[in-house]
Amino acid sequence: MYTLGALLLAAVLLGAVTTVVDSVLGTIGLSAIIKKIPIIGSNWNLLVAIGMMAVIDINLISAWGLGMTDKWMVYVANGAIVYGMVPLKDAVVSMVGKGLRA
Repeated sequence: MYTLGALLLAAVLLGAVTTVVDSVLGTIGLSAIIKKIPIIGSNWNLLVAIGMMAVIDINLISAWGLGMTDKWMVYVANGAIVYGMVPLKDAVVSMVGKGLRA
């Protein structure tokens, strides 16, 4: 249960980090250039998620008993899972906003 809560909080943090990174890149004029790069532009938020997990250096998937041999694998796996949790985070926020009514 705590792992799910930690993943949801990391997804909320990812929303804030993505907003700040996009704002900074827009200010310095690199946002449009990055979005035009074929593979990087379409997966930019995933790359930000992986970078965020590398910076905060926590291993959320270790609670499931998953062990990785290299540190970069931990960052990529955690970043991908947190990025995948964004729709669930949106659903939880919507549910709480409705007063936990279905």
